[in-house]
Amino acid sequence: MTTLHPRGVNHLAISTCDMKAQLSFWSDVLGCPLRALYWMHGVEGCYHGFVELSADSYIAFVQHPDNPGEIAVGVTHAGNPGGKVTRGAMQHLALHVDTIDELLAMRDRIRSRGVHVLGPIDHGFIQSIYFAGDRK
Repeated sequence: MTTLHPRGVNHLAISTCDMKAQLSFWSDVLGCPLRALYWMHGVEGCYHGFVELSADSYIAFVQHPDNPGEIAVGVTHAGNPGGKVTRGAMQHLALHVDTIDELLAMRDRIRSRGVHVLGPIDHGFIQSIYFAGDRK
């Protein structure tokens, strides 16, 4: 008997206070197409935006008018790829590219936009880069 399980993540929704900055970074810097931006279902003043990673995988953002603007490293956000963060908050996000050359090109493109990037970091079975979205 085959065990039924999800085949992947359709989208991960991340809270934001600045939808325009998020969509600009993901579209302009990372090159991902914007697929949808609309009012959140039944929530006044709340935006929901989707950026395509592949044909069936997206990163989504939710901008609620009452989202707190304060960041508390170690509580609301991890300060680094292994940093502590409160339960239920996203610790980090990993995205696929096909080759190490593509990974290096993406790292360099992100750096060219003034964002601090570390890596590649060898995890044994994958290589990764880390960027926190902070400017140099």
